[in-house]
Amino acid sequence: MQILRTALWAIGLVFYLPKLSAQLPDIKKDSLIHSVMWHPVDRVDAPPVVGLGQEGALQLRFDDFSQSVLPLRYVWIHCDRNWAPSPIIASEYLTGFWEGQIPEGRLSFNTYQGYSHYSAALPESSSMPALSGNYYLEVYHDEELLLRLPTVFAETTADLQLAIRRPAAPRLTARYQEVDAWFPWDASRTTNPFADIRLGIIQNRDWTSYRLLAPRFAQGDRLDFDYNGGENCFLAGTVMRFADTKNLPAGSLRVTRYELQDRWVGFVRQDIPTGILSYTRQDDARGSFVPRAARGDNHTQADYLWLDLELKDTEGSGARRMALEGDFNLYQPGPEHQLHFDEGRGAYTGRILVKQGYLEYRYRDLDAGTEGLDWSEGSHSISANQYTGIVYARIWGERYDRAVAVRTVDITDGAQLRIELGQ
Repeated sequence: MQILRTALWAIGLVFYLPKLSAQLPDIKKDSLIHSVMWHPVDRVDAPPVVGLGQEGALQLRFDDFSQSVLPLRYVWIHCDRNWAPSPIIASEYLTGFWEGQIPEGRLSFNTYQGYSHYSAALPESSSMPALSGNYYLEVYHDEELLLRLPTVFAETTADLQLAIRRPAAPRLTARYQEVDAWFPWDASRTTNPFADIRLGIIQNRDWTSYRLLAPRFAQGDRLDFDYNGGENCFLAGTVMRFADTKNLPAGSLRVTRYELQDRWVGFVRQDIPTGILSYTRQDDARGSFVPRAARGDNHTQADYLWLDLELKDTEGSGARRMALEGDFNLYQPGPEHQLHFDEGRGAYTGRILVKQGYLEYRYRDLDAGTEGLDWSEGSHSISANQYTGIVYARIWGERYDRAVAVRTVDITDGAQLRIELGQ
């Protein structure tokens, strides 16, 4: 049997052509749910990817505009590497109960927008994922789905190596970053590692960037994910824009003034497109959103306000369909995040409802596909970014995809063009 497996692996090495394919996570959010935060308990600036069996390793927070304070229930759904539910039952991937309870919410205090705030440290010992892999956390009120959020529980952080560098291909060098990876693997554990092993990569906390790569080739007992055709290249982006409203109603660097209407309105300085501008080094948090209230509790006394934004139309056409995105809306801009062309102001304008605090954002042209950031933001290979790599494996005889290794690498100063290796 060992000889057969090794032979199959060798055949796969010669004939299997790796493909780039991934189904994005199906994130859901009820219209009354706002300010969702889902991250490791010790890092608000990292994606929800943690070690298996770590109780309370993830922090969940959100606000409910219905102002209900009743406890909510949650369930874990095990998924394959393409985020489809695995063909195993809850008793196989959970220890304890099949569902848990999120404690009752806390009502907001002294705010124009009433809401209830929910928080929970997950997973709990009473409902603990026992198998590694992709999971959905689903939150319900009775039978109504309020939230569906992706997370990954991985077995180890020790073996995966990641290298982030500027691509060699001339067409990619100036605007992209290349993520290469190497992973040690025992060929006897899988039928064909070129079919059964995948590397998942996430840029920052943006699940729309998620992609899967098959091993490119094997070097002894090590799998190599070093591609040359751009399959492992990501638009590097640029410095995120920001607005800080924690001192409401006092102005700040980017918010010039406030007006009290049905709720507070904060007027942000006009933004200009930066697609053709050179890169300017500036520290940012890669799209983070953190509720803050200078005069009270950050979670129950931070108010909701309209941010009045405008992006100058330097083309003079008004033909683009622009929207705002960032951690604050999970990089899924809806109609409420879109801007509209104002001929009188010569700009794309809109009012976006956000919670008081520190907000980073960027503008995207929704009709431009993969070039949606080219005009408004631009991209520079020396930008700071964070990449998380996850190795998935379908072990011989098993019916689910494991997450056998994970590594997160922060490129804090891309100008050094340094290879960052996880050791």
